[in-house]
Amino acid sequence: MNPSATITLDESPIRRAPLRGVPSPAPERSGASFASPYSALIDAKLKGDRQIQRLTARVQELAALLAATEERARQALAQDLHDSAGAALTVANLALARAEHRLPADAPAALGDALHQARAALAEVCETSRRIVEGLQTPAFDANFAATLADWIASFGARAAIAVDFSCPDDARLDRMSHDMALALFRVMQEALGNVARHAQAARASVHVSLDENGVTLTVTDDGVGISAAARRKSGRFGLSGMRARCEALGGTLRVAAAKPVGACVRARLPWTAARPGLFALHVFSA
Repeated sequence: MNPSATITLDESPIRRAPLRGVPSPAPERSGASFASPYSALIDAKLKGDRQIQRLTARVQELAALLAATEERARQALAQDLHDSAGAALTVANLALARAEHRLPADAPAALGDALHQARAALAEVCETSRRIVEGLQTPAFDANFAATLADWIASFGARAAIAVDFSCPDDARLDRMSHDMALALFRVMQEALGNVARHAQAARASVHVSLDENGVTLTVTDDGVGISAAARRKSGRFGLSGMRARCEALGGTLRVAAAKPVGACVRARLPWTAARPGLFALHVFSA
């Protein structure tokens, strides 16, 4: 053999076929390359939770924007009715009064009756306009929350010919609520009772306010024909989207369901943590 000859050996590992019934050895578990399936699930869960939190916050922001926009629209409409329509109605009323005063003594009786009817109709329109402006305005809650609700309920019951029972605890926490919380609850009550008058064919309704350590609940029920699930999905008809937006903007909830044995039930729930100063705050003009 030539001693200077070079022999090259293959140093690659020898591949052996696995023996039947003997498991292959597990790969080396290094901290850099091995990830437990449980940690992957935990990471996915945390990522999903963060995404849900971001989406929830975004929904709350959009709900707040919708509620604030609705409140601004109410104020703009109230201002227009008060300034423009109110002024025009006043001029028309004065004109009719002058015509009635200058009516000749020998004028036909039918003419006098027509002027009287016109003035009566105009007075009714003026009262309706005043009531609409009053309902659109943002209440100041100067006295206290319960008194503001009670006054509006009394006026509503008189003109709608619906008996409304009102119960509210004498609790100082209600008067310490933020204006946004108080306004949201007030608007939900307004819309819910308005639906009772327009759609429910009810003889009685009730408004109940309750408190606990976590928040405030407003419940409006009636003894009318109720509201079907299909009608609840058509939220535009009953103003449910606006009510729900107001509640969601403050981290609360709105539930609409059939009442027992008859009628419908609207329940708004707001947490004490709903204090977001200035969310719906707007300039309140004096009529």
